[in-house]
Order: sequence, then structure tokens, then C-alpha cells
Amino acid sequence: MNTRIQRTFFSTRVAVLTPILASPLLGQNAKLKVLNPPGSIYTTASGLNDKGVTVGSFELAGQQLEGFAYLPAQNAYKAITYPGAVSTSALAVNDSNVVVGTFANSDGLAHGFFLENGEYRQYDVVGSSGTTIIGINDAGDFAGTVGSDGNYQGFVSIGGVVTTFAVDGRPTDACGLNSRNDSVGFFINKQLTGWHGFLRDSSGNVTQIDYPGSLSTACTGINDDGAITGVYINANNVNHAFVLVNGKFRTLRAPYAATSTTGEQSSGRS
Repeated sequence: MNTRIQRTFFSTRVAVLTPILASPLLGQNAKLKVLNPPGSIYTTASGLNDKGVTVGSFELAGQQLEGFAYLPAQNAYKAITYPGAVSTSALAVNDSNVVVGTFANSDGLAHGFFLENGEYRQYDVVGSSGTTIIGINDAGDFAGTVGSDGNYQGFVSIGGVVTTFAVDGRPTDACGLNSRNDSVGFFINKQLTGWHGFLRDSSGNVTQIDYPGSLSTACTGINDDGAITGVYINANNVNHAFVLVNGKFRTLRAPYAATSTTGEQSSGRS
């Protein structure tokens, strides 16, 4: 997820919602855990897997963004910094603990990366002026954003085949991808005043998603059951997280939420 939505919606600490009872509704019967790497003045969680491993970004005073992974089994944080990068953001992790995200270096462009078994690998969509990987499923297919300077398109890479798209011809971010290759994200409205969420199925059909009465809606994750998480801004300019299941919206306690690919976990900002 790029910084324009991060800085607009999110504040400085991170909460993780973990279900304590299985439920068909994401986040129901969940407990809240606040995450904040030691010394951080700005923290944002972006994704987690079914093992509870959470990834995101944090900032120390006077320094640039770094990625992190929170490992619940050890109750410990691990820094994620692409070698030689000026800044790094970890944005998603699948059940094989493959982390994806974006980094910037001296060329001023955004580059995607994979972190697998301790090894970093740069990824750039051919011909793009910038690449951010925002979601990855358990098959290793992934989704994200290409472009720069306001000219953004979403993309999905399925079986190594990259497809770029712009919903309604507007700047678009693709944020989540499930194992059915359905993707979700958001696009800027024609008035340039807010966002609409979207669901794009594996055939490329797009459905616009807006929380009722909201000023802006962004979809951030989708699991294999089709439950969609995201964030909206209400008429009072207050941020809220939501889950959309079987066509029904429900507001969550944290101001942001993301879901693992197959499970019912969510993460947020508080």
C-alpha cells in the first residue's frame, strides 16, 4: 500500500485482532493486541498470515521507514530492511512466511521485493516507472501497484503472467489477492476527493465497493472465503475498519483491518 493512503488513514500504533473462537464473521470474538516496535514513533501493520505472523513498517526518530515482522511464538520483532535501501515497507506475508513489499533507493523509484528464507529478491514489472507488491497468496501469486507521480495502475501476477488494470481509467491500487485469484483494492474518484473500493474477480470483472454513507472506502484484503476487509472515512472524517461478508458490512474496533488469505485474522491501527 503506498504512502498516500497510509499517511491519510493511519496513526502511530498498531493493533492486531486475533480470533479466539472460529466464526464465519471475520474478527468476531477477537482479542486486541497492540504492536509497536521499540522506539518507534510511527507504526503501521499491513498484513498477517494464518500463523499470526504480522508484517508492517515503522519509523525511528530521525530515520526512514523500515519493515518489521512480529513473530507471535517468540513475542518478538524482526527488522526487515532491503539491502542498500533508503526506506523499506513490508506489506504482506503468506503462510509460507514469504514477505513482500516495496523499497526505495537512490534512484527515487519504488521497487517491489520478496523476502524468503532470509534472502531478498528485487521485483519490478517490466516497463513500469515503479513497482509496489502489496498482497501475496499461498500459491505465490501476487498483486500490487505500478507507476509513479499519480499515474498508478493495479496489477496481478498469476502463474507468472502480469496483468495491469485501472478501474474506470482512474489511478488504482491492488492490495489483496486470495487463492481464487480474486483481488481487492481502491481507486481515486473522478472528483479527486476520495477513494472507492473494488473487487476484481479472476476473470477481470470489477465490482465497486463503498461503505454506506462513507466519504472514502478502500478494500485492503480478501480471504479464500471471500470476506473483504478495509477502511472507510465517515461523514465526520473519522476512520473506521470494516469487514464485508456475504454483502453485509460490519465495523470493527480498529481504524484499519487486513485479512490473511485463508484465515479470519485481521490487523489494524489504533
